[in-house]
Amino acid sequence: MILLIDVGNTHTVFGTTDDGKTFKKWRFSTGKYETEDELFSHIIPLMEKEKISLKDIKNIIVCSVVPSLNHIIQRFAEKYFEKKPIWVEAEDGVIRWNVKAPCEIGADRVANVIGAYHEHGSSCLILDFGTAITIDLLIEGTYEGGVIMPGLLTMVHALFTGTAKLPLVDLKPPIETVGKDTESNIQIGVIKGSAHAVNGLIEDIKREYGKNIPVVVTGGQSKFIAKYVIHDVHDGDLTLKGMFWFMKMKGGRRTCPESC
Repeated sequence: MILLIDVGNTHTVFGTTDDGKTFKKWRFSTGKYETEDELFSHIIPLMEKEKISLKDIKNIIVCSVVPSLNHIIQRFAEKYFEKKPIWVEAEDGVIRWNVKAPCEIGADRVANVIGAYHEHGSSCLILDFGTAITIDLLIEGTYEGGVIMPGLLTMVHALFTGTAKLPLVDLKPPIETVGKDTESNIQIGVIKGSAHAVNGLIEDIKREYGKNIPVVVTGGQSKFIAKYVIHDVHDGDLTLKGMFWFMKMKGGRRTCPESC
């Protein structure tokens, strides 16, 4: 059994799998742990509930976009599982990275691209709705680049913290075209506004690279916006699948990665 750890800016997702197709998953706030012991105290009761023991874990793979937590994850794996984890990073192999600095690409995006290649084809447009909205373009096995824009919750928090009167609202898919109160105004602006921006970018990319490129949607916040976005596949486990395939493709780095 493999333990997968996806450390995002907002949430950390733990998953286990034997085959890279079906996963048991647990999600909690990234800010809830500051030591390897706190991390262990969060995850072990969840694993025990599923009757998964420490000895069942044969390998650990990590995808992290929070460098300050990498050493905690490393110590967690070594102390409690007696294993050095594999770290996802952009390395030439099955995928060629046609960008200026592959080491700057977030590990989550690397995993998404690898997962899309193996699960959905060698040419894909991948949309990940998380703390940031990312768009990544894969053409015949070559990563050609991408786009980054603020995520849905990031926009909501920016409006709340950057103004005197606008409230902090929950994300809900809007029903109306025009809102009747401040809450619905914000929800429409954030969700439908982002969808229109993303759809425009998809059209621009397809105009340049080809109309038939399939669009794959993933990410923790995709459930709020997917219905408004042009796409062919909604794959909620794409990052975890990509992590699994990364491990299968190449052993990867087994010590904490350093920044570029």
